[in-house]
Amino acid sequence: MPSVYSILRRRSAAAKLARVFERSEASTGRALPIRKTGRGIWAATPVRVIEATVKTLHGIGLLGDGGPPGHVIDAGTGDGRVSAVLAAWDPSRVVYGFETDTALYAQAVANLHALEADGCIDAAQVHLLEADYCDVRSYERGGIVLSQTAVVFNYPDGNERQLARFVAQHCGPQTTLCLLTHNRTLELDELPRRACHDVSDGTGPRWRLSLYRRSTGGINTTSSSAPASGGAPSGAPSD
Repeated sequence: MPSVYSILRRRSAAAKLARVFERSEASTGRALPIRKTGRGIWAATPVRVIEATVKTLHGIGLLGDGGPPGHVIDAGTGDGRVSAVLAAWDPSRVVYGFETDTALYAQAVANLHALEADGCIDAAQVHLLEADYCDVRSYERGGIVLSQTAVVFNYPDGNERQLARFVAQHCGPQTTLCLLTHNRTLELDELPRRACHDVSDGTGPRWRLSLYRRSTGGINTTSSSAPASGGAPSGAPSD
């Protein structure tokens, strides 16, 4: 049960996160923030959807104090919003955000600096890399031990099989690949799907959070619905 202080801190962080990433979206000069990158297409997922997703990961024991040890990889961090929400919800866990697009990477760096200045996150907890998240050399250069990865987070748009293959080959058996998508029947030959959960911000259509892992241990295999809470941080995935 979160303390009153923890709830208030998350509410404050949520408001600040929303402001920073609303400015980030407006800076694109487009009604729908979207960008084609070398690896796929990045689109700004609503901050509250990311809040609800991260809250679900806490609720099922993949993140938070009771979660497995290890860092989180935000595979395709875009403008940094997913990494920021993960850091705000779980201040003790290191997050690595990978982005190959130079403009998005620069925007993510600027956004995270703004959030640190507002007291939302500790920038030392979030490490951004302008690198390919499916290249082992990216991790070697960053001193990242893939076997110590707890969660890999991604919004799939055609890259999911390559990423699943990478996780299966290079991460530990307990590493969970979390894919957030509207596709409700996403099966991957490279990794078995262990569970799925509905995610909603309370206004738009439900998203599907699907969890893939080599090992079955420690995953709640029951599907569930998870509406957003008004008292948490928020962000958006990319690839």
